[in-house]
Amino acid sequence: MTSDRPGFGFSVTPGPVIGVAEESVRAVAMGYDRIGIWDSPALFRDPWLTIGAVAAQTSRVRIGTWVTNPLTRHPLVQAAAAATVDDVAPGRVYVGIGAGGTGVWHLGLPTARQAELEAYTVALRELLDRGRTTYRGASLELPWAGPRQVPVIMSAHGERSLELAGRVADGVIVGLGIAPEVVASALERVERGARQAGRRIEDLEVWFTCFWWVDPVPGAARAAGAWSATAFALHFAASGVDNKFVPEELRGPLLEVGRSYDLHSHGHPTEEQKAAYVDLADRLGVGEYLRRRFMFAGTPAEVEEQVRAAMRAGAPSFDGAIDADLPEHERRITAWADHVLPRFAAAREETP
Repeated sequence: MTSDRPGFGFSVTPGPVIGVAEESVRAVAMGYDRIGIWDSPALFRDPWLTIGAVAAQTSRVRIGTWVTNPLTRHPLVQAAAAATVDDVAPGRVYVGIGAGGTGVWHLGLPTARQAELEAYTVALRELLDRGRTTYRGASLELPWAGPRQVPVIMSAHGERSLELAGRVADGVIVGLGIAPEVVASALERVERGARQAGRRIEDLEVWFTCFWWVDPVPGAARAAGAWSATAFALHFAASGVDNKFVPEELRGPLLEVGRSYDLHSHGHPTEEQKAAYVDLADRLGVGEYLRRRFMFAGTPAEVEEQVRAAMRAGAPSFDGAIDADLPEHERRITAWADHVLPRFAAAREETP
């Protein structure tokens, strides 16, 4: 499942649409394979409008939601949006989808249940694949949209969701970390789900998401990014620590860190909040655990070894979660492109 050139993509909070589109043009030239746009309407701009602007300005990079949810848009509406952008960028569009986080919590809604996510994903795939489906007992048709190849890639933060993604989606976004032992365990669950559907894991697109921090100055990247790893503890607080490959003795502290996270500042925490998250995680004895599990951080050589360790465990592609406003988006992806991408097989030379 690995090669000398893993896939590298990143996901960003949708800031000013023109700015994100211009940034995306430069990202293609840097050698990135995929760009994802977050979907959290109370916090950020509309993802599909942003994706459409990116599609119109680029010619190679793959683009889509990273991630949307099954609660804020009916599957026919979601399929219509994806198919419309696919008209502009044929073969480059995907739909990243998960159970919902801030995108639904700020609407006063709970995270979708597994059964809801499964039914929605199946309906969405069928609308895009065939132009018709049955959803919640109703027959739906989207004849102008199907058939077309728009993959549905499911975000997974637990063992059950990993298996579900392997069974019903075209791919999976693994949000459980990039530590080698976590990579291996997650891939086992995805493969189990794929086998249930008569498929192989090689048939699926698999991405591992985490935070990226790189700086030639020793220690600088780890210090700058230490707060970001604590954000993943939010998922522990939201759905518990069971079935997430967490050692028993760390479960209580991780839940406490996750519960401290401020949902209203998601994607743009203050410097005071960042320092408080790091201090709490370190005082509870889980700071280093979170940093090792949820971020690539260090000098270029250190980061290269971290990426290669995850690759040796089976990870084929990596997503950098860039939870910041412009121009911080571009500073972070530029640093990664300058210091990390050249250490792997040469990126493709096409420009947008």
